[in-house]
Amino acid sequence: MTDPSLREDLMAVIAIWGGNLDGPVEGDTPLLTSARLDSHHLFQLLLWIEERVGRQIDATAIDILVEWDTVDRIAAFVQREARAT
Repeated sequence: MTDPSLREDLMAVIAIWGGNLDGPVEGDTPLLTSARLDSHHLFQLLLWIEERVGRQIDATAIDILVEWDTVDRIAAFVQREARAT
């Protein structure tokens, strides 16, 4: 189960970042494959994830479009990586 506070925090920072949100962002809203977040936002997302995990993430070692496309998937990724640290 994904930590609800992690999801809420991520949704709040996505709202602050702006982007092409075109409506509310839910847990299963596509962010990357729908182009709601651009490359600048992707970099901000990487920094946000690294801050929560506590280490650098090799973004080339994962399928970002799968792992980071929705809030739910990002939160699950962060929890998994944080446990692996």
